[in-house]
Amino acid sequence: MLEALDLDPVQQQVYEALVDGAVTVDELRTAAGVSAARVRAALASLEKLNLVGRFSADGGGKGAERYLPVAPEIAFESLLLAREEEIHRTRRHIQHLAARFRAHTAGRDPLELVEIVTGRAAVIRQVDQLQRSARGEIRGIDRPPYANSDPDRLDPKTGMMPVQAQMMRRGVRYRVIYDTEGLTTSHRFDTDIGAAAELGEDARVMADTPTKMLIADDRIALIPLRAAPNELASSVVVHPSGLLEVLCEFFEVLWGRALPISEYLSGRHPGAPDGPSPQEAKLLALLTTGMTDQVMARQLGVSYRTFQRRLHGLMERLGATTRFQLGVRAASLGWLPQAPSSPARTARNGPQ
Repeated sequence: MLEALDLDPVQQQVYEALVDGAVTVDELRTAAGVSAARVRAALASLEKLNLVGRFSADGGGKGAERYLPVAPEIAFESLLLAREEEIHRTRRHIQHLAARFRAHTAGRDPLELVEIVTGRAAVIRQVDQLQRSARGEIRGIDRPPYANSDPDRLDPKTGMMPVQAQMMRRGVRYRVIYDTEGLTTSHRFDTDIGAAAELGEDARVMADTPTKMLIADDRIALIPLRAAPNELASSVVVHPSGLLEVLCEFFEVLWGRALPISEYLSGRHPGAPDGPSPQEAKLLALLTTGMTDQVMARQLGVSYRTFQRRLHGLMERLGATTRFQLGVRAASLGWLPQAPSSPARTARNGPQ
């Protein structure tokens, strides 16, 4: 854990052994499991960093030397402050470079405002890189084909893509429109989509989305090279330009038309204490997607007959005789979340 302060493993072992009560080179050698020479080298470097103090007992001599650690909360405070200042300086320099980059971009050749990425592995790397570059928000349209959905790409702890989970934990917001075709051909409703909703992803669903798309803040976007590819083997990276602005506004138009599903998936559905059960909430979420009954049953992991029984039970509970009435009654009870207006541009962009 102290590697962030540029202490190597032996230095860490020696310092922690001192904290635990070792005071002589022999004791430190035994506790750290390294040679006496490496212990002495580590002690010398720790002394230079003012992390360790040395004193002699019994009239001096190397064998009588004793070492004591400086209290950790005192010893490392100056190192932490120095590292924080270094990070601040680095961030200011990056901001300066970003300003120079934007100024240079304004006069770039139009051909430099887009680049082509070819090959499935290269597309996956670009997707990860784009997400890691985000500082405020990722916006995406998720539909087949998928280049980034192999089982070994999923985080076994979260059930979702590791880069997205990492970025969401850092505070990056995700707004994603899921195409119903992708939901009908996979069980993603219960795996990575549900896991992302638990972490706070704002998800909506829409039929017949026109393209896949990924946008980081308002700075860079990724779209397929072909309108309807059989496999995602090439993509276009769009840098700041009029085209990027159009893609950002295009996403917002689709977002306003898509239906929200995140509240159901995360179990945070609105309503009174006697609101829908988790099963009913998921059923309502699926009904908003426009899937067929057979596909919805598969998504719920039940038989077609069980699905029908649950659906009719929900209709009876709300006194509805048609699915349209069911939707109206569910909305009136607050069981269907209202689509919020799109956030302001300043909120979408994140820090500049």
